[in-house]
Amino acid sequence: MYMLQASDIYKKFDRTEVLKGISMQVMKGEVIAIIGPSGSGKSTFLRCLNRLETVDQGQIEIEGEILVQNGPDGKAVYSNENDIARMRRKMGMVFQDFNLFPHKTVLENLMLAPMLVHQADAGEAESTARVLLEKVGLSHKAGSYPFELSGGQQQRVAIARALAMNPDIMCFDEPTSALDPELTGEVLQVMKDLALEHMTMVVVTHEIGFAREVANRVIFMDEGLIVEQGSAEEVLLNPKQERTQAFLGKVLMAR
Repeated sequence: MYMLQASDIYKKFDRTEVLKGISMQVMKGEVIAIIGPSGSGKSTFLRCLNRLETVDQGQIEIEGEILVQNGPDGKAVYSNENDIARMRRKMGMVFQDFNLFPHKTVLENLMLAPMLVHQADAGEAESTARVLLEKVGLSHKAGSYPFELSGGQQQRVAIARALAMNPDIMCFDEPTSALDPELTGEVLQVMKDLALEHMTMVVVTHEIGFAREVANRVIFMDEGLIVEQGSAEEVLLNPKQERTQAFLGKVLMAR
């Protein structure tokens, strides 16, 4: 059974077709890197996987349960809200811009969702939060507020906060794009550590080096379509499609 399966996903914003029949399967413990130029639909696709965006057509299954499927008229029909909420809890999401609560400490940011959603008691939530802060190298920042942290530290807190919900799948939407190059490495290292622990991950990224080193599979998207996919070596070192070759040539030349 796939951890995550998306079949023939279509999405429009007004008259602009952003996703044009995207399909993807993710196995347990697999790290998928999704690369491609800006505007290719990568982030929209990621957001559709856990219903931050709704799809127009297609089917998404999370651990064998149907989140959305086509109805008799060919348009997407979602499961009921309770089932959607339960399925979404299986997926952690890390965004470009951290989204930490500015008025809460680092520790409180990590404790909040487990207490609200999972009804964890304060002691249990705090214990888990401190273990996760240790994991991302920030146990000494438990009492700090987000404004007191660097961008890299804020993003590591955001990763720990997502992990506090004990998700089965972690989704990352360009988690280093808002960071200075010197801070990018510390965030990527946390993600590499998660990969070594066999965390299932779907990562939209511009970090080609990370994709080459960590991803089991690389998907190259352009203009709402999957142009090429395969192992990191196949797609990044020996791309078959001209569009992939051109994209990688520009990206690697810019570095």
